[in-house]
Amino acid sequence: MSRGLLILALLVPLAAAQAAGRLDKIKSTGKMTVAYADNTPPFAFRDKDGNIDGYSMELCRTVVAGIQAQLKKKLDVTWVAATTPERLKMVAQGKADLECGVTTHTLKRAEQVGFSMTVFVDGAGVLVPKGSPIVSLPGLDGAKIAVVSGTTTEQHMRDVLKERGIAGTLVPVADRKTAFEMTDRGETQAYAGDRAVLVGQVLTTQTKTPDWTLLDADISYEPYAFALPRGDPDLQLAVDRALAAVFRSGRIGDIYGRWFGRFGQPQTVLKALFLLNQIPE
Repeated sequence: MSRGLLILALLVPLAAAQAAGRLDKIKSTGKMTVAYADNTPPFAFRDKDGNIDGYSMELCRTVVAGIQAQLKKKLDVTWVAATTPERLKMVAQGKADLECGVTTHTLKRAEQVGFSMTVFVDGAGVLVPKGSPIVSLPGLDGAKIAVVSGTTTEQHMRDVLKERGIAGTLVPVADRKTAFEMTDRGETQAYAGDRAVLVGQVLTTQTKTPDWTLLDADISYEPYAFALPRGDPDLQLAVDRALAAVFRSGRIGDIYGRWFGRFGQPQTVLKALFLLNQIPE
């Protein structure tokens, strides 16, 4: 065999292995690992009975069901609770096939992982105890502000404080539960996070503080999507196909109503997203 043919013979199986994406691996092993957030109601959380539930989790289970239907195979699904940085790392390192929660799709993150179509639109906000002297962003001057480390909110808050000359101090913590509890105890005077998540925590958590207020300030634009392995078009298509079916069928309205009905109708931007996601088969 000539040297050229020998090299070609060696490259063909290598190319085939590279072409075999995560979907093929899921099919061959019959197993799938999904990383999820377990403390971000009403998106993803464990209820009092230990069940994983929420807006994102309903969509995520629909995606898994769609992949099973496409592969014509029942999968052994392992669900792993993790923080946003941990979930993204798991996907980037091949330790998870998908992640579901409140993960903002950013171009920086897209250098490491791929993303599904956008499933929700939110923005960062600031939560304070009702009656607090902090009534606007300038009132954060001199205040300690809890924020979850490694989130887009952390960076947006740093930028906002710097741009507006507000001498507030960010206190990065490991998770949303800790951030909320620190503010409830008065260790921090405010808590910055995604607005819908903040409202969800207030509605589902018993606190010493009798009531809470969201400052009237939108700090960022947060398009949520599900992270998946970068450069894997077959898996991405399977994920987006399952999601698009939910939006086309109108089931997204029922899912939204279950988890956000108490907040009223979807805002205009969210209604537009629901319409745009009705990608035809």
